[in-house]
Amino acid sequence: MLVEYFMALLVIMGLTATVDKHSRRPSSSRQYFGHLAAAEELSNLIPDNYEGPDPIFDNSTDREIIAALGTTARLHCRVRHLGDRAVSWIRQRDLHILTIGIMTYTNDQRFLARHIDNSDEWVLKVVSVQPRDAGIYECQVSTEPKISLAYKLVVVTSKAQILANRELFIQKGSDINLTCIAPQAPGPYTHMLWHKDTELVSDSARGGIRVVSEQQMKTSNLVISRVLNTDSGNYTCSAENSNSDSVFVHIIKSEQHAAMQHELGARLELPPLPLLLLAALLVVLASPVTPSPPAALAAAPL
Repeated sequence: MLVEYFMALLVIMGLTATVDKHSRRPSSSRQYFGHLAAAEELSNLIPDNYEGPDPIFDNSTDREIIAALGTTARLHCRVRHLGDRAVSWIRQRDLHILTIGIMTYTNDQRFLARHIDNSDEWVLKVVSVQPRDAGIYECQVSTEPKISLAYKLVVVTSKAQILANRELFIQKGSDINLTCIAPQAPGPYTHMLWHKDTELVSDSARGGIRVVSEQQMKTSNLVISRVLNTDSGNYTCSAENSNSDSVFVHIIKSEQHAAMQHELGARLELPPLPLLLLAALLVVLASPVTPSPPAALAAAPL
């Protein structure tokens, strides 16, 4: 509504300028007073207390956020018709003001404010979530009186687990078969992804890759057929609201595989020399010490 008033003022000023431009007599003073009168007439139509619509919360955002220990949590607050008001994030348990606008007001550097210009969204970002971070947070708008919306942060201890050794040696031309589970992930369903180094495995153009995930069972299986040398790397399984797990895969030739198996068997059969010495020392210390017989008593004099 206010914009329409000013548009009308600009139109009147433009018409006045057009008339004066075609007039042969000087009209600078008449043009000035004409603009002034038009502006005064429009200002009388604008209410003195006009401030626009009041800010309101958009309740479409998730107000219960679940984050695994050590991950990053994001609390999204959307405020429409904010105008010149400010949005703050407040921790309810101690009423500590964490952020105002995009400024942070806490010494804990894990708390950050995020906002995109000309958007309605104000985000509280909590990095490396800890158990003490669980609780209620308020998104507050500086109206009079103030309005606020509560958000609940739940911190869980959940970790994806790849059922394999931390290092795997796979013979070139054979298959990789990895299984990942996340039994403690919160919620009835869990979305799981696989990455090789930094690349999403399902997006690989290699071919011969199959990922089978059971969201309800919270398991995922990765199969890579006929592996090549380029398939060596770090494989990571990540589950929703859980910490990830990784294994490193080495692709080797058959000769290398046999040599490594032989070396591994030798290590298992022959304990290291320091361990043998320590075991011998323990045996000596544990052996009972037999005391020397007492000297014969001297015969009593007759």
